[in-house]
Amino acid sequence: MRTAFIHGEVDRFEAARDELVAAFTRSRPESDAGWLAGCLLDDKFTRDGLLARWTEEDLVRFLVEVVPRRLLVPKWSLVPDFLHQWLDFLAETRLLTSPGSLAELHGAVERAAPDYLAAMAEPTEWAAAKFWDTTMHELGFDPEDPGSAAEFFDAVDAGEIDFDGEILEEIERRDAQEPPDQPALWLPPVDLVHVEPHRAIAANSPVIRKMRAVLAWVGTGRDPSDVDDLVAALGEASGVEEADLLLEWAERAGLVRTAGDLLVPALIAEPLLAEPELLWTRLWQCFVLIDDVFHAELDGIAEDDDALPEIVQAALSVLYSRTDAVPLELVVSMACDLLDAGEPRDREAVRGIVRRMLAQWEAMLAVRCHVTTAPEEIEALESAVPAGVAADRTMIELLPPGLWAARESLRAFGFQVPTVDDLVPYPAELLALVAADTPADVQQVLIPRWIEQRGAKRASAELAALLRRVDDPAIRLAALGLLEHTGAEGVSAVRELAEDPVAGPAARMWLQSRPASTENVVRPGDELLFSLDGMAAALDEDVDLFLAEFSRQPGPAQVELIAEIAATEHNSAGEILAVLAEHHEEEVIAAAAQAALSS
Repeated sequence: MRTAFIHGEVDRFEAARDELVAAFTRSRPESDAGWLAGCLLDDKFTRDGLLARWTEEDLVRFLVEVVPRRLLVPKWSLVPDFLHQWLDFLAETRLLTSPGSLAELHGAVERAAPDYLAAMAEPTEWAAAKFWDTTMHELGFDPEDPGSAAEFFDAVDAGEIDFDGEILEEIERRDAQEPPDQPALWLPPVDLVHVEPHRAIAANSPVIRKMRAVLAWVGTGRDPSDVDDLVAALGEASGVEEADLLLEWAERAGLVRTAGDLLVPALIAEPLLAEPELLWTRLWQCFVLIDDVFHAELDGIAEDDDALPEIVQAALSVLYSRTDAVPLELVVSMACDLLDAGEPRDREAVRGIVRRMLAQWEAMLAVRCHVTTAPEEIEALESAVPAGVAADRTMIELLPPGLWAARESLRAFGFQVPTVDDLVPYPAELLALVAADTPADVQQVLIPRWIEQRGAKRASAELAALLRRVDDPAIRLAALGLLEHTGAEGVSAVRELAEDPVAGPAARMWLQSRPASTENVVRPGDELLFSLDGMAAALDEDVDLFLAEFSRQPGPAQVELIAEIAATEHNSAGEILAVLAEHHEEEVIAAAAQAALSS
């Protein structure tokens, strides 16, 4: 069973959650807290997606914040008792992973219990849904009955229900500050060699010089529409568009303010300019707020105020995930997907915003841009844009200050953004999930460090235990790849898996395929099952690419392979056949897959 879900896989999470809740309920038949396990796991899915890894902070948060805000609990002592049972259940089933001991986790629950009870008794700690559910129960309405709930809220609207409006106002204020629940999303780890590298470059960065020019232009007060002198002061490469952007940016950062019809220096302008490292950081953080200067480009693309933040998020998530240069067109495509902007004119507008954004990030020395002349890169760029659209050949890469700043921004956007050092203590399941997306140069640091922290024998044992527990092709392939780095200990661990009903076929293929191997352990059917692991992993990554690879074989061979797939007990066989039945371009192949599914 998988217990880590870091890519927003809702369906797979829900299946694992239900399986865990059922196992917990079976192990504690006398308990009436099984429903709490589902709530706990739902929250953990949005927290970090690691259902079996519990820290003291996780437990305290659920007990003191989540339950009081969201849940009506008939007997308050039920929740701490449940958490003790849950920890023991995970320990008994050897699923529990924690940086602390089981005793420390139990101690954290005990220490947090008084704060939990206080929060349960304080209505301002509740969420609005719990406030209304409680009020309905108290007045004899049933929140679970749509008719009863509708009758209640009609009475509220008519002023016939007496409730504490001050408490509700405070609850709604808090609710408005809460980020929406969404699945945890992890970005690949980075090897963060430099700590706060902007400190070394901030004072001499072009953006600080531009802000000095803005303040010199403002003087003691200036009409913001009179920007010709500012354009001249900024230099030949600037124009009115950039001048307007810089004025808005300076205002958002606190350097200037509006006084009637004029812009004037803010009181903190000179002290802030004297602290370039702080100003650099404020400018980076405030960039998402200057959407007014992009109004013309965004008009008709996005209907809300989140368009610029989504473009920034798209750019940073793409750049952060790669250690090599990234095509500007890839950033544009990601932003268009987030904005659901599919028209060519929309793409051109987004591209214009991205270019202007990158120009300012270059001025911060956060990114470096160059125009590629490499034929293979140009060919890839041109194939990535819609027909009839000229591809921009700009390539972008994050510099160390940009990497550091992007990490902080992405964390604020809600992403999990681990460094290599962060990941080293985490269990093998998480490592196997992140390894495939991690750039090769970062893998070369992460994998040896993860193994070194445990020693080759313990690392191999942990990976082997993962292979026994989780029947997931992507994790299986990744774990076997990681075992390649553990030497003789890894070979011994895989040999012990040769008879395992889940990992056996892949383990035998791994043993025989090693360089210079003299082992002859492969059995009939192993090669097919192992190839199905590869197909399933490819399917997760890119359906179109999977179909293209599958279709390279002659038609009769594809039909024969479909029959062989249907005859296996591979856990992804049905998913593979379903994709072939629905998406294969050849009607004969799709029909064969559909027939195999139906048989």
